[in-house]
Amino acid sequence: MATISNSGTTKQKPRLDLNGYSYVMDRSTSVKTYWRCIKFYSHHCRSRLHTCIITNNIVKSPTDHTCTFDGTTLECRKFDDQIISRTLNTQEPPDTIITHCYKGLSDPALARLPTRDNIKRRIRKLRQENAIIQAPNDPNFTTVPAQLTKTIREDQFLRCDTGPGDDRILIFSSDEQINILQTTQDFLVDGTFKVVPEIFYQLYIIYSIYRQHVIPVVYALLRRKDADT
Repeated sequence: MATISNSGTTKQKPRLDLNGYSYVMDRSTSVKTYWRCIKFYSHHCRSRLHTCIITNNIVKSPTDHTCTFDGTTLECRKFDDQIISRTLNTQEPPDTIITHCYKGLSDPALARLPTRDNIKRRIRKLRQENAIIQAPNDPNFTTVPAQLTKTIREDQFLRCDTGPGDDRILIFSSDEQINILQTTQDFLVDGTFKVVPEIFYQLYIIYSIYRQHVIPVVYALLRRKDADT
């Protein structure tokens, strides 16, 4: 399975990992993204692949590689991605983040990583630089922080906030997700309880069946699980 990250390359270009090899984004169109082997310059490897611009599914399989496979480097990149993701998207303390990300690493990968203290310092620096907002612990917080109401592209993301109270509902959807929602007729719904802030009961997600793919289009944080909600 392919995974895409925005870290781990010299110029911070998007990186795609697949079957032990890494690729950097070369260019994109309205339909596809074109990727080339991350060792294009260092090893003159010309392997390429194409993905769908919307779903990131592979639409053209990679051509043969002429570079050598380096599993340890790939492990370290994935560790770095996990550290960044958990640092910016959770409220976990540094020790918890590091312990979680260590799981499954091989001995050669562990030996290549920075010391635990250095990783902790990096986590603290990342949170300071990105001004990570603490999750509210009071269900009657007045408003959603402005930084959480928009996407990375500065599009509106928060669509509805019913306000403080036991029945509070927050609904999120980007402009692109709303466009997909308005052009499809088939939907799926799902409720999850494991990834919600403590003051909410569940995250309710609406998916659209779009171009034969299942795409999340609406996220709703709910404080109750009853018919009225």
